[in-house]
Amino acid sequence: MVNHPGLVNFLGGFQDETCVYFVMEYVCGGEFFRHLKAKENKGHIKVTDLGFAKVVGSGKRTYTLCGTPDYLAPEIILNKGHGMAVDWWAFGVFLYEMMAGFPPFYDEDVTNTYKKILSGRFGFPAHFSVNARDLIRKLLQADLSKRYGCLAGGANDIKNHPWFKGVDWIKVAKREETPPIRPVVKAADDRSNFDDYSSLGALKHDFELSMNEQAMFVGF
Repeated sequence: MVNHPGLVNFLGGFQDETCVYFVMEYVCGGEFFRHLKAKENKGHIKVTDLGFAKVVGSGKRTYTLCGTPDYLAPEIILNKGHGMAVDWWAFGVFLYEMMAGFPPFYDEDVTNTYKKILSGRFGFPAHFSVNARDLIRKLLQADLSKRYGCLAGGANDIKNHPWFKGVDWIKVAKREETPPIRPVVKAADDRSNFDDYSSLGALKHDFELSMNEQAMFVGF
C-alpha cells in the first residue's frame, strides 16, 4: 500500500450486513467544511473525499454520472463520456469557491445549476484579480481543445500561470513552504478542529446487503 503525503491514506476496510467501512488516516487539522480548506497539523493540505475517484486509462472514457452538482463539467451532464479533463474543470470551480465563498454556477435548484454550467456563463466578484479571472476562465472552458490542463503543456500550463507566480512547486511537494494558516493542535488525537457529531448516534439502515452485493467487496 502506497503512503502518499498529499492524500488522506486508506488503511483498510471491512464490512457487515449493511455497510462497507473504510478506515482512513486521521488528519487532526480539521475538515473542509470547518476550515474551507483541509489541513494537517503543520498546515499542509491533504486531499480526501475520494469515494468517487476512478482510474480511467489513457485515451479512454467513463460515463458514470456522479459527484457534487456544482462541480460537474458540461461533458458529464451531457453524458458524452469523460476523462481527466473533468478534474481540471472541477479545479477551476474549486479555485473560484475558495476565493468567492460560493461556486460559480450555484443555484438552489440543481436543474438550474446544470443549465448554468451548460450555458458557460458566470460572473466574478469585484475582488478577483485579473490573473485569477484569467486562470479560472481557462479552466472553466467547455471546449476541451482550449481547457487548461488538457493542452500540450498539461498541468504545467496551470503551474506556470501568472496567478501562481512565486509558488515553488518543488517546495510545495516536499512540504517545505510555510502555510498561511496553521490550525492549533494540542495532541495527536486532538478532535477540537472537527465539529461534534456524537449526538447523531450510530448509522442505521433499514436494509441488508444481498449475498451478491456482499461478494462485490470480498477482499477489498
